[in-house]
Amino acid sequence: MKTRDTHHHGNLKAALIEWALAQARAGRLEQASLREAAREIGVSPGAVYRHFDDREALLRTLTARGFDELARHFEAAMPLDKRPEDAAQARSRFVALGTAYLAFAEENYGLWRLMFGPSAMVMAAPPHRPAAFLWLRQAIVDLAATGEISQSGPEAELFAWSAIHGLCELLASPALGLPRPQDAAAFTCARVIAALR
Repeated sequence: MKTRDTHHHGNLKAALIEWALAQARAGRLEQASLREAAREIGVSPGAVYRHFDDREALLRTLTARGFDELARHFEAAMPLDKRPEDAAQARSRFVALGTAYLAFAEENYGLWRLMFGPSAMVMAAPPHRPAAFLWLRQAIVDLAATGEISQSGPEAELFAWSAIHGLCELLASPALGLPRPQDAAAFTCARVIAALR
């Protein structure tokens, strides 16, 4: 545990974000409060409120971190500055993007729910990276440009994201108890491509 003085001199904000991330991973984010954070970290509530005006401010910061991490996943799976050479490569890039999204949702479910769930924090893309949705948009453009699909544009993008997002939600639902199919993302992406031909 870091000392109270250390937190008061610049490390408290980072500690609060890490604490909130731990709550998200443990599925306790909805019940988390700044007073609880102060108690567990070992600082006064007043010290916490010097960094975040309220709980929502902390959640917005956590959401921004989540979108940064998702962008890193997407860029690793499908670099935006590269174009596919043919339809097969466009397909594989699209599948890699869907697989990256599913992996992120599974590994960071509480954070993913904060980013995209019913209480989602709407985030504009910060200047240092594109918005997460741009990777899907480019994947759809590439599929159309290589002749793999005939339908593109906002409707196709929404359909594709809805399909893989719905897969993430269903596989994560404890109420349904669904087993994780092998290559679930690849199967879903293939069905999306078939539907957009």
